Amino acid sequence: MSHRLPPLNGLRAFEASARHLSFKTAARELGVTPGAVSQQVKNLEGTLGVNLFRRLPRGLLLTEVGSAYLPDLNRAFRIISKSTEAIAPALSRRKMQIGVGEGLSQYLPENWPRGCGDLRSQVACPIKTNDPELVRSGEIDGLLLLKRIHTHGLRNEAVASICDQGTDRNIFFVCSIGLAGCSQSRALVSSLIDTFAEPVANAGFANEKCD
Repeated sequence: MSHRLPPLNGLRAFEASARHLSFKTAARELGVTPGAVSQQVKNLEGTLGVNLFRRLPRGLLLTEVGSAYLPDLNRAFRIISKSTEAIAPALSRRKMQIGVGEGLSQYLPENWPRGCGDLRSQVACPIKTNDPELVRSGEIDGLLLLKRIHTHGLRNEAVASICDQGTDRNIFFVCSIGLAGCSQSRALVSSLIDTFAEPVANAGFANEKCD
């Protein structure tokens, strides 16, 4: 039986835009331009013959059809991700290699990520770097920074915030689009959110060797 499916890029553009209700934010996540996301969604709507969004001057609203479509699409992407991890054990067993930018390490808990429960088995000892080219080349899987930088072609999203001398500063997570929704990325983001829900002492990285 042949499966009649709309363009995958259009589905990804719609799913990201629907989560953020913004083409601009979806574009940042997918590593493309807002215009490209808007066009992919428009092409998807043309293929389906329905309107998925109401375009407003300051954002998007899901139509009734779009709201009905989104939960099943989210579920489908999760199934694909889970199935991929299940048949590719090398992917799921390999620890995620993370870079931590200058200035951020002082805010992370001592012995992070080894001391963060399940994260210990999923994320390797981080290296200190500000260079997104290491993500592009595959030398590291992701990068945590205290400022947004130009990362065209990579996902770059604020995932948590810290209070620095009375000023809130965002922590940005940079990774390849393909790794953005994997279980390791989700665990990393959840750990950061949990960590910075409360003020964190400037403990820095421990000097012990990480495995």
